[in-house]
Amino acid sequence: MLVTPDIIRRLRSTIEPTVLRLGFELVAVELVGGLSGRPVLRVSIDKPGGAGIHDCATTSRELSPMLDAEDPIASAYELEVSTPGIERPVQTAADFARFVGCEIRIKPFGIEGKKRTRGTLKGIADDIVTVVIAGSNPPQERRIPLVNIERAALNLSLEQFSRLGKGQPIFP
Repeated sequence: MLVTPDIIRRLRSTIEPTVLRLGFELVAVELVGGLSGRPVLRVSIDKPGGAGIHDCATTSRELSPMLDAEDPIASAYELEVSTPGIERPVQTAADFARFVGCEIRIKPFGIEGKKRTRGTLKGIADDIVTVVIAGSNPPQERRIPLVNIERAALNLSLEQFSRLGKGQPIFP
């Protein structure tokens, strides 16, 4: 299944109201290949202090019948609801702004997906994400339009992950 920005936007707009109603933040919506050969609709949720397994189960129970009724994916798929983890996905402009200074990996959509970027998130302005490329000397920046990003994930240290889970700022 070809994943496009439009599919992800449509899935996010379908899923987000339910996740918000349950009191969670919708961190990410991803459509990835599964081991069974069927796509996996991966939904990441969080809340202050961290979401747990019961939160994921509740969200899955609420989303499943709603997604069955809406039928946003043409083929059969598996629903997976989880917490973001130490390699936290980043999808929204607000999250790119929130995590400035963090290490990040970005994979663009389509053919450009071969031009993956790894470095330090410098910021976002006018829906353009700026990353300082890891290991570049002198420092080089790459600017990537938000709509062209298929997947972006933070590379948090254990300390940063712990602080985030406690609802504290990542940088002391």
